[in-house]
Order: sequence, then structure tokens, then C-alpha cells
Amino acid sequence: MSMAACTLVEEHDGHGALSILLERVCATCRAVRAGQLDFSELHDIIMQLEKFILSGDQDEAAAARALEGLSREAVARLNHAYAFWEHHLETQLANRMIQGAADISEFPLYERFAALVRSELALISNSRPRRILFVGSGPLPLSAVLIHRLTGSAMDCVGRDAHSAAVSRQVLEQCAIHGAVRVLCEMQAGYPVSEYDLVFIDLHAKPRKAILRTLRKRGRPGCQVLCRTAHGVRQLVYEPAADHDMRGFHRKGQHIAHGPQTVSTYLLEAASSAAEDVRLEWLQSIDSQTAAQILLLMNRTLEEETTIGFPGPLDEETGYALLQKLSAEVESGHRHVLVAYKGSAIVGQLILTPNSSPNHRHIVELTRGTIDRSFRGGGLAFRAFHEVARKCETLGREVICLDVRAGTHAAIWWQHFGFKPYGLLADYSRVGDKRYQGLYLTQTTAELKLRLTELAGSSMTRSELVPEAV
Repeated sequence: MSMAACTLVEEHDGHGALSILLERVCATCRAVRAGQLDFSELHDIIMQLEKFILSGDQDEAAAARALEGLSREAVARLNHAYAFWEHHLETQLANRMIQGAADISEFPLYERFAALVRSELALISNSRPRRILFVGSGPLPLSAVLIHRLTGSAMDCVGRDAHSAAVSRQVLEQCAIHGAVRVLCEMQAGYPVSEYDLVFIDLHAKPRKAILRTLRKRGRPGCQVLCRTAHGVRQLVYEPAADHDMRGFHRKGQHIAHGPQTVSTYLLEAASSAAEDVRLEWLQSIDSQTAAQILLLMNRTLEEETTIGFPGPLDEETGYALLQKLSAEVESGHRHVLVAYKGSAIVGQLILTPNSSPNHRHIVELTRGTIDRSFRGGGLAFRAFHEVARKCETLGREVICLDVRAGTHAAIWWQHFGFKPYGLLADYSRVGDKRYQGLYLTQTTAELKLRLTELAGSSMTRSELVPEAV
């Protein structure tokens, strides 16, 4: 890329200059892959892209605006171009190492990844893993070499393809650690996830959602997961880990890339482990701090779902007006709110509303139940229903009713806990131009207690079903 083009990117704050740079990166990558240009041409323009990205720390807001002006397709093409460039660099050095003509420290991004691995291991500094799995290893197992040298732990790497795995094994021989670090192909068996204390998920490991789901279902209890991702303008070169991919995992810690670094990392803990120290509490009142936490939980849910009565996240004025009304109802005893606390953060809630009609004082309605996606599948619903049963007995309420959008995971979930359908409403809810059916469910307090006893003796207590919301 010419100096004039670089100046154009630096001096213009519109999307046009950035779009020109990104298109040049993608066009150059296509030409290199087609044999029309030398790889050095792509390397030069990638260096200009990195200069733009790494200078974004000076004005992250402007960089974010630039990113928002690009289509998903454009960013995906750029991610692929950068991955091709990185893979080519890895392959070049790997081949030289196999010939005995280079050392792994000569990789252009060596210092960057060495700093990254140190930051990642600092996130788990209170534990010493015995066996580590690295998912998404390429032809140059740089991260694995760095991790092993710093921890001394035995490692298994899952290669992206058979060819990369074969090359990677030869590189490890040159590093004299091939006995301590194994490389397996994606399609090979022999790496049961239950044997690992620590799992790294590389940026290029796909599909990330399926990998994490496997770890959640079959991983060793207490296993820690370091999932690499990208933040801010660095998403131009790496695809970030999406929140919905990490559903069922609590974000226990994070390293955010800054300065010359491009890769960020989340420390994840499976919901089943993260939920162990969650405490449940019936609120006596709702102060401003509690209201803010409940609103945050609701809006996180509403970013993906519209099943708790609102078409999308609530603005601050609407949200606080809603919670002010709820606070008054809690203090008057007209409603009872159960919340789940992880530390000082609220990660779950449900509302019980006793029927105030003289002829229906045996009935209570359950509404607005939701669990933060990071804790779904962790057994919180089971514990919450124990609290509901106890509360209903205290209130003298014998019948529990609820309604939910038909066909959702939540509808299946509540039936799993023993609620039985008693009605279906065709025009139950309207979101935009869509209409949804509603399912009405009920069971007695005694039946709920019996169902909880049954579940306590089965492996279904922590079902793999993922509840949404009531």
C-alpha cells in the first residue's frame, strides 16, 4: 500500500478510507492465492492494516464507529484474508524449522503470542494444570510450545486439519518436546475432554459453539477454559467469540488486548461449577443498586429473547419506572421476588404473585423467570423451585400457575419440572408483525415438591435443556 493510501486512512474519519484499505487487503489476498501477486505484497498491506488497528487505542470510540460502518460480509472477508496471511507465515517458518534452518522464536508474531500466553496463564495463576488441551492448532504450534515451556504440563493439541497436524508434529520434534506435547487431527479420537484441567480454544477453532457445548457436557468438573476472542477494532482481523456461543459458561475473568496485542481471552467456567456459590434470596425491598442489577439482567435476556413480555431491551426511564412499581408491590406483599446472586451481581430472578381475589387465595402466579445465559444448565432452576415450593407453603398457596410462549425451550423446561398444560391461546403475544401462541401451565405445590424429589434422585437435575424465560 502506498504512503498516500496510508495517509488517507489516518486523516479521514469517514468509512470510505477504511473501506478502501479493507478492500485492498481482500483484493491482494485473492491475487496472492491465485498466483498473480507475490506474498510480500499481502504482507506489506497487512502491516498497514495492523498499523491502523493498533493505533486505534488512541481513539477507541472513533475506531468503533468505523467498525460499525462495515457489513458483516466485509469484516468476514477481512478475517479470512488475515487468517490466510497468518497461516502462510506459520507454514513458511514450520518448513524452515523442519529443515533445521530456523528456530521457533524467529516467527514474526513470537513476542506478541509470548505476551498473550503469559497474560492467559496469569488468569489461572492460582492453579497448576496437570494436563492441557489446545483446540485449533495450526502448522506452527507456537502457543502449545509457549504454554508447555511455562507450565511444564503435558499437552494435547487438536490440529485444524491432517496436513497441519503432520507438519506440527515435525516442528515439535525440532523443539525437542514432541514427547510431552501431542498433536492430533480433528477427526482422530483419543482426547476425551474429561481428562483435562485446562482447555485453550484458539481463535481459528470452529465451530466454537459445538466445542464449548462438548466441554460443558463432558468436561471435568472444575475444568477451566481459556477462550480466545477479539475486542473493538481488532475484530477486523479476528472473529470474536459470540455471547450465544458461550451460553452455559460464566465469564470468570478476561484479558483485553491493548498496545501491540491483537488477541483477547476469556476465562470461562462451566455453569455447573460457577453456580455452586450462587445464593438465592427473597427481596424485602428493591433499592437503586438492586434495581440496576435486575434491569441489567432483563436487558441481557432481551438482547436475544422476547419471552419476558418486552420486544427488546428497556431504556433507563422505562426500566426504572417498572422496577419502582415492582418495589412498591414487594414492600406491600402483593408480589414476591426471588433473585440469584453471584457475588454482588444478580444472575437470575422470578416473581410470585399471589391471587388477591377472595375466591382464589389458594393460587399463585409465577412470572418473569429468567437465568443469565452464563448460568443456564447449572442447576439454578432446580434450586429456585425448592424456594418457590417453600414460599408457597409459607403463603398458604396450593396451586401454581404460569404462562409461556408455546414451542420455546422455556415451555419444555417448565413441563420438565412437572407443570401440566391446561390451555392454549392462539393470539398470546405480538412482537412486531409476528404473533405467538401461549401455553398455560399449572401444578400444585405438593406436586412440585414430589417432582423435585424425583429429580434429585436422577441425572436430570441438571438437564442439558437450556431454559429461556417465563
